[in-house]
Amino acid sequence: MTDKEIRAQIDTENVKGLLLINGGGAVALLAFLPTILNKAGYESFVKAILFGLLCFSGGLIVALIHNHLRRRCSLVYSADRPRYKFLAIGLPEPWVCHWSHLFMYTSYALFIIAVISISLGGYKVINTADQNVKEKTVTKISTYTDKDANIKE
Repeated sequence: MTDKEIRAQIDTENVKGLLLINGGGAVALLAFLPTILNKAGYESFVKAILFGLLCFSGGLIVALIHNHLRRRCSLVYSADRPRYKFLAIGLPEPWVCHWSHLFMYTSYALFIIAVISISLGGYKVINTADQNVKEKTVTKISTYTDKDANIKE
């Protein structure tokens, strides 16, 4: 296998990975969403999941565009063309290759944003539940103390 073929194989696996992580995340959220959709106290988590679903879907679309541009980049490289320039500055790659890389990194970024958003939404729900438990405990303790004080008098 030549270096060119190895790089092409790595790029192919990279696209498969982008499609897998973003598509898998979207499917997992779609499967999980109905379980918490109408439950009280989970509104912020539902919003975080919907935002995550939007990011995963965007990551899929961007990964597909990256794959198309990667193919275009390969075609430009296979053609015998002069060196690429921008404002009389020589570029190491054609513009389509730069756009392909931009879309690839955007897909990664959307995945990371989705994971962070969902994690923060879940943390907010857990934190709110902990605060509610603490408030109920304090209320019960203060209620017992008030009753005990009235009995002693």
